[in-house]
Amino acid sequence: MSGKISKRGSWVAVLLALALPAHAAVIATATGKDGASIRLTDEMPASCNQASFHGGARIQRAGKVQNGCWAFDWKTRVFLVVPLKPRTVTEGVVQGVTRMLDGESAAAMREFQSRDTIDQANALRMRASDFKWIGKKSGQ
Repeated sequence: MSGKISKRGSWVAVLLALALPAHAAVIATATGKDGASIRLTDEMPASCNQASFHGGARIQRAGKVQNGCWAFDWKTRVFLVVPLKPRTVTEGVVQGVTRMLDGESAAAMREFQSRDTIDQANALRMRASDFKWIGKKSGQ
């Protein structure tokens, strides 16, 4: 009986590990001109992936945290950090129907499911040298 309990316990641990979301690792940090704390992560939110960004970002201003996306321009060595803003249901439906009419049914479904939209009006451009890179510590 104890063999079954230990097997069951190990299966429960495996299922919990698969069910719990992994926390995104911070790969670089910077402080913007407006005092915002910017963290680039290895997370890839759906909205960032659809817009061909390189990863997710967390922008903190005055105690409020806003998710975002980041991309890097190798030629100019500049990061583009773009905040995400919640999309209204109407925006998602209109964009999804537009994609469907263009014959892109898979893209239309992604538009219906996406909850955020890119906020280009509040995009930040920062030099790579403005960021402090977070390296892996030994043993991790």
